[in-house]
Amino acid sequence: MEKTDTSFMETLENELAGLHIRRPAPGRSVSVADFGAKPDGNSCNYKAFARALVCCRKEKLETLLVPRGVYRFKECGGNAHLDLDGMENFLLDGQGSEFIFETCKPYLSVCGAHRIMIRDLVLDWNWEKAPLASAGIVTEVAADGSYIECTFPACKTIPDKMHFTIVGPFDPHRYTPGCKNGMEFRPYKNEYVKDSGDEETDARMHELIRELSGVFKPVQERVDANTMRFYTADPDFTKQHFHRGDCYNFRHYEYSILTIPIRDTTDCTLENITIYSSPGSGFVGNGDIHGLHFKGCKVTVRPGTARSISTATDCLHICNSQGNFIIEDCEFGFAGDDCINIHDNSCMGIEITGSHSLIAQRAVKESVLFEPGFPVELRNPDLSPTGYVSRLTGADYNPHSRTCMLTFEDPLPQSLSPGTVLWNRRFSTQNYIIRGCRFTNNRARGILLQGSNGLVENNVFENIQGAAIQIETGCESRWSEGHGVSGLLIRNNIIRHCDLNAWQMAVLYMGVYLPGDRTEEPVFRNVVIEKNTFIDCPRQAMFLSSCRNVIVRDNVIINALQLPLEEACYGSSTMEKPVYGETYRGVIQFEKASCILEENNTVLSMLQH
Repeated sequence: MEKTDTSFMETLENELAGLHIRRPAPGRSVSVADFGAKPDGNSCNYKAFARALVCCRKEKLETLLVPRGVYRFKECGGNAHLDLDGMENFLLDGQGSEFIFETCKPYLSVCGAHRIMIRDLVLDWNWEKAPLASAGIVTEVAADGSYIECTFPACKTIPDKMHFTIVGPFDPHRYTPGCKNGMEFRPYKNEYVKDSGDEETDARMHELIRELSGVFKPVQERVDANTMRFYTADPDFTKQHFHRGDCYNFRHYEYSILTIPIRDTTDCTLENITIYSSPGSGFVGNGDIHGLHFKGCKVTVRPGTARSISTATDCLHICNSQGNFIIEDCEFGFAGDDCINIHDNSCMGIEITGSHSLIAQRAVKESVLFEPGFPVELRNPDLSPTGYVSRLTGADYNPHSRTCMLTFEDPLPQSLSPGTVLWNRRFSTQNYIIRGCRFTNNRARGILLQGSNGLVENNVFENIQGAAIQIETGCESRWSEGHGVSGLLIRNNIIRHCDLNAWQMAVLYMGVYLPGDRTEEPVFRNVVIEKNTFIDCPRQAMFLSSCRNVIVRDNVIINALQLPLEEACYGSSTMEKPVYGETYRGVIQFEKASCILEENNTVLSMLQH
């Protein structure tokens, strides 16, 4: 058996120790109060802040001070409420102020900026005007299964018709996302499933979705001030899966905005920024960004409220970047999706049109960012290399068909598969540190790691609906993320009561999602998982697949394997069969793996069976 090699660890740690994000140099300052901003909790401050930022640009001022108070933004006349695009050597100092928004535009935009810092701010959404989610209790299930009724205790009154995109299980005792045997579903059609027109590959990709939809009919009836009757599509399903006392979180928003989009920016620091709520994703980095530092930031629900969600989707999402970022001493939770997602994008499916050209399927510009001059690598459907990388000379998108005509400098290889995968090598979201953070009470995953050269240490993961740590790469009809992972150190973390909804087979999961099966190609390489504590695992502690040179050592695992591994109780609905028809076994499982080491791990149970 081949020996594992840990020599990469020292190189990785030395490289990451050199990560440094430059901060703006001090200089001249101005107060936003000088431009008419009023922290009276009533005035709209959009125009006052816009005037202040125009002055900072014109006079090249280094600091904009915000006297502490509550500032409301009731309108937005531009692309964002606060436009920090193009700023250089600039500090926005909130001094503990709160900004309240009610328009579906980004709260702050940072595009094409350099050496910029935003600190000491609280950002929130106006729930009085438009709540982002409503927690409801099933109070009645029709005897014939034709409807259910839900009461919303936190609402004095509800509208005659409620709009929502997804409904998830909610723990009524803890008032947190997810619960044992909880069922998540999209009440109506799943609008995020996009077909390519190729029936065979579309059907195979649909198998990966593992998400219920079409549970409700588009008919609602308000029966009293805060109770709604929802008519259901399948009476037998309703009688079997809905019960009085079940608690659900009805989410009214999902991908409505990017709260703080950061694009094409270098050396950006966000310090002590709290996002209490947003109708979209929180911190979002994309494009030619290099050097991000998140220090002491929070995404969570506002204390003193009965809110059931913070950001409608991810707390922090970084993709298609140039890497180099630090996330430390942060707290993320109550989001509608992952706490952190790190990745580059890809697309799957091609049609050859010439010796140097092809049509890429499922290729959306905002996702893949193919442009002339960018290097693109072609991978086989199992993600093994074809050996072909070439620069683009043309990229012509068709938004309607979700395709892109690509022309390459070099001749294309012969006999490319229709399922070929395309990786945009212009981007490399790697070189990152996640340390000293808390990930708690969250729907979906704690952290989704799909980038190389990472260090994840001294964090706490607790009460996460899906996996605490998920390392993956793959392609399906809703999204295609990741270019594999090489170089990852996970150590000294505490993982307690995660994958509580049993989405995956393990609380630390490594694997691919591809039509057909897992791949023998080791897309995950050089990974060390050591000195972590896993407590209260519904099923396995770790499932590690499609990998090479992986070391798992000196971990403690307490109370694993609480649910049967073979039953059809996987996926967000907790009704799916094991993925790919696999057989699961043991507390730690390797699958399609080579050059592995598992040693000195302690497994114990405090539970009597």
